[in-house]
Parts: sequence; C-alpha cells; structure tokens
Amino acid sequence: MSLLGRAGLDLRSWAKSLRIAKQIILICIVGILLALLGLRILGTSTDTYIAIALYRSISGDTLVPLIYGIATVGDLIWAPLVFWLYVFRKDSNEWTSSLILAVAMVTAMSLTDVLKAAFNLPRPFQVPSLGIVARGEIPSNPGFPSGHTTNAFTVATVIWSRYTAWRVPFVLLAIATGVSMIILGLHFPSDVIGGASLGIFSGTFALGLAKLRSSK
Repeated sequence: MSLLGRAGLDLRSWAKSLRIAKQIILICIVGILLALLGLRILGTSTDTYIAIALYRSISGDTLVPLIYGIATVGDLIWAPLVFWLYVFRKDSNEWTSSLILAVAMVTAMSLTDVLKAAFNLPRPFQVPSLGIVARGEIPSNPGFPSGHTTNAFTVATVIWSRYTAWRVPFVLLAIATGVSMIILGLHFPSDVIGGASLGIFSGTFALGLAKLRSSK
C-alpha cells in the first residue's frame, strides 16, 4: 500500500461517476448558469427585488439569532454527521455514508471557493444603494455561490440517497438555510440558487463515485 504510488492511481472513476448521473449533473450545471446569467447578470432587478423583500420581511433584530442559528446549522451539520456515522455507528454501510459525505463536502467547499474567486461578485450589504446591512456576521469573501447553501444541499443530497426516512427534514433545513442567508442580507437569491445547484452536484458526484467503488 502506497500513498503516492502510480500503481494505485485511478484517474477514470471520477469521470465515470459524472456520466452515471449525467442528467442530474447537467441540470445542476444549468441551474448554476441560470442563477449567474439569468438572475445575477441579466435579471439584476429581479434578484435585487427578492433580496430586499426577504431582508425586509423581518423588522428589528429579535429573530436574527434564530435565523442565523438555522443558517449555521445548515452550514456545519455535515461535520458532526461525519463523526457520528464513522465513530459511533457499527454498520459498515454507515461508515460508507460517512466517507461519501466527507468526499462530497470537500468537493463542495473546493468548488465554492473556486467559483467565488472566479466571479468575485458582491453580497447585498456590499451594494450601498440597496440599504441592506449584514446581520449575524460580516463575511469578507465574494457572494456567488452561497457556501452555506452549498453545504446544506450537499448534505441533503447524500441523506436523500442514503437515509430515505430523513429526506424531508434535511431538505427543509437546506431550503431554510438558503432563505436565511437572504434574510440576513448576506446573499442574493442567485447566490442561493447557485449554491443549491452546486450542492446537489457535489453530493451526486460523491454518490456516483461510491457506487463505482462498491462495484469493483
């Protein structure tokens, strides 16, 4: 067994995993492009209108801790899940779920950082004319896509495939995370749609790769 040995390299499975779920992957790519081009660039007025409307849906700061808490849970729930499934569960299928989730999250976070750096788009509170003030935190990195939403939808995608009884709670958490980020003034709807698409893409990729690995 070698960490870097050429004999152990597998440079094809990742591409095969994309082909296995090519329809879902294509839909995700289209979703990212529509969010970026259709809303953020060409449909700026619609993107801005929805962002302002949701931001103004709460008055005062009473509900901000709750909304920020929902967004934080959606963003970070993958970490305790990976630990729980691998350390405290005795079924090998759950160890596999832990690995799939970890790979999906590394994929999601890496692609999120790449896209943020590539497009370098502002967040709502960084556009003075909108009159939006950041709630909960003041992030300094670019807005597109929403990292919180990407993470939440990545988890929901893996859970959807591996734990059918938990589908609804995790999908609702993912949606709530995305909406929360708009209410907090930290993201435009386009950021959230792009993040949701990227999350589904990342989860689908990891699930397809696991299917190939298990068949060998």
